[in-house]
Amino acid sequence: MRFSVATVVSALVGLSAAYTAPDYTKNPTGNSITSPGLNEIVPEGKTYTIKWSPTTTGPISLVLLRGPSTNVVPLKTLAESIPNSGEFKWTPGSDLEADVSHYGLLLVVEGTGQYQYSTQFGLSAAAGSSSAVETTSAAETTPAASAPASSTVISSVEVTTTICPETETTAAATTPAP
Repeated sequence: MRFSVATVVSALVGLSAAYTAPDYTKNPTGNSITSPGLNEIVPEGKTYTIKWSPTTTGPISLVLLRGPSTNVVPLKTLAESIPNSGEFKWTPGSDLEADVSHYGLLLVVEGTGQYQYSTQFGLSAAAGSSSAVETTSAAETTPAASAPASSTVISSVEVTTTICPETETTAAATTPAP
């Protein structure tokens, strides 16, 4: 078998670009991800700061996940072998579909495979986009003796446009019987 230098170099570059595989034989531990929070909506096209509490040394990688919490799949690597500083600035691109809660993050400690998941969060489409998701949720806190009650309402709208071309019909010509 003969391999060209370009083929071998390409294969090695691909291998070096992969983050350490999580060690799923162990439970997720450490480096708890604090932002985005549960059901938080991250805006597409705007810089968002992902935050976590660093509890390990060495570099980490961040992977965007998609799907229900019982069956998430890796979508793309957001950052690879970055310092475990506790934050990373991310700008979600327009290639991501707006969704209220089916995104998550996987933080992997490079070299050890130690990992941690975020809670699920959503993405909103950029202004002027033809697709967004509608949801309304409210959170109410029980007031303490001296604290007033508070509530939060999050709302967005899904708009779908379907364009159907017009069709022409022609009547068949008939000839009268003799």
